[in-house]
This record gives sequence, structure tokens and C-alpha cells, in this order.
Amino acid sequence: MKVKNLSNSPILPVMLTGLAVLFFWLIYPVFPNSSTSKDRVILWMVDAWRGDFIHGWAVPVLFAVFISMAWKTMKAERIKSSSLGMVSVVFGILLFLASVRTLQPRIALFGLPFLIFGGVYFVYGWRVARHVLFPAFFWYFAITLPGLQQATNGLQVMVTKSCYQVGTFFGMDLIIAGNNIYSADGSWNELKIAEGCSGIRSVMALVMISAIYAYYTQKSIWKKAFLFACSLPLSMGANFLRIFTILVLSEMGYSEFGSGIYHDWAGLLFFFPVALTGLFLIDKLLNWKENRKVVRVRTQE
Repeated sequence: MKVKNLSNSPILPVMLTGLAVLFFWLIYPVFPNSSTSKDRVILWMVDAWRGDFIHGWAVPVLFAVFISMAWKTMKAERIKSSSLGMVSVVFGILLFLASVRTLQPRIALFGLPFLIFGGVYFVYGWRVARHVLFPAFFWYFAITLPGLQQATNGLQVMVTKSCYQVGTFFGMDLIIAGNNIYSADGSWNELKIAEGCSGIRSVMALVMISAIYAYYTQKSIWKKAFLFACSLPLSMGANFLRIFTILVLSEMGYSEFGSGIYHDWAGLLFFFPVALTGLFLIDKLLNWKENRKVVRVRTQE
């Protein structure tokens, strides 16, 4: 009996691309009573890819990269179609119907991963579809989150209070008023913790990076989930250190440098190195037994 696989078939990548195009451009309008291209959900989604959601532009590219990376393994898997895939497809369609009823395009976008995964599952079976699971649901990073402005305000207040509390603990003479921190003796100008200093943009980018890192470096599901969950406290901690160092520079007499050049470049030179280093260290702690075994084997060789 000849085992069917994808080794000589270009159908799967073409089908995945076709599903994405049909979903976004031809099938899903923002509102059910509109047939104009300007109201298509792809334009609604892309319009939000700016400001705190600028990372959304990377999602379609990364989706294609993930599929390409998995293709070598996928094409060697045995093809065995399964009707269970239709459960996922039907659920995606139901989400679209819910979006039509509620006039919420975001709900329709939530159905995209279920259509991609379910379509592959139905045609090729679980062995092939499991490799599409992460790339399909990675599309969620391209969808804007409701209440993002409220989260920004919350993080803004949190980092302001944290910097003030830690600063006074170490002996700094500070005054806090709203989201501004002042020197009690007036030795430097006020430090304004603006919305951009809340770190929400960096948090979103780091969470996306953490999802990729956790998926491709961890074998156990609980390790993937734990490492991914660590991205939020790591990003918040790194953002606090970034803002607090500006406060320290101001106390040392370098307020103009701290609120100027350093503030503009600290995100790139300080935030991501600290956060990614923390992610790497947690990875090492999670896998310290496996790492010891590898070291022992290499030593014996």
C-alpha cells in the first residue's frame, strides 16, 4: 500500500494562501450590508497596524516563514483526511455569523485560525495539521485588543508609582503628582511619564517574540506556556528599569541627557536586551537538567 504524503504536492501552501485571501478580501466584510472594498476586514485590520500595534505588519510575513520552516516536516507526514477538521471550520464560520450579528469585525478575525487549521485538518489529517496550529493562531497578534487604551493608562500609573517608591526608598527626595515626578529641591525638571513611557508597545512586541521563542525552543507544553507567561512581567520589569535609570541620571545632574538622547534610545539599547536576557535565563532554568546531560555527554566524548 502506497502511503500518501505531501512530498511532491504544492497544494498545501497554495491552499493556505487561498484561504487567507478568500477570508480577508472576498468573504469577510466589516459590516454585512456593505459590499464595497473599503469596508473589507483586511483594511480594517491593517488600519490598526500603527502606534502601539505597529508589530502587526510582521505577522503575515512571519506566518509565511513559519509555514516554510514546517514544510520539510509536513511533506513527510502521512495524509489521512479527517472529518474532525470540519468542526474547526464550522466554528470559524459561526464566529463570522456572530460578527455579522454584533457588527464586530474583531470576532470575524478570531475565526481565521480556525478556518486555516480546520481546512488543513479536514483535507490532510492531524499529522499535517498539527504543524499549522501555531502559525495559524499566530494571526491573533495582528488583531487589535479592546481596552488597550485603558491598559496603557494602567501601566502608565504603575510605572510612575514604582519609580517614585523605589526612588524614595533609596533616598531620593521626590514629589509625585499624577504621572509626573519632580525633584523636591528643584535640581532638575519634572519627569513626565507619558503614554509612550507605559511600555505597552514594547510589551506587545516582546509578548509576540516570547511566543515564537517559547514555541521553537521548548518541548513540553507547560514549559511553552510558562515561558510565554513570563513575557509580561519581564517586559514590565524592563520598562521600569528603563524609566528608573532616567530618574537616576536626573538625580546625578544629567537630566537633559536622560530625558533626551538616552530616553530616545533606551528602548532599543536597554529594554529589549534586558527582557530577552531574562527570557533566555528562564529558558536555561527550565531546562537545567537537560543542559547538564548534554554537558556530561560532551565531556565524556
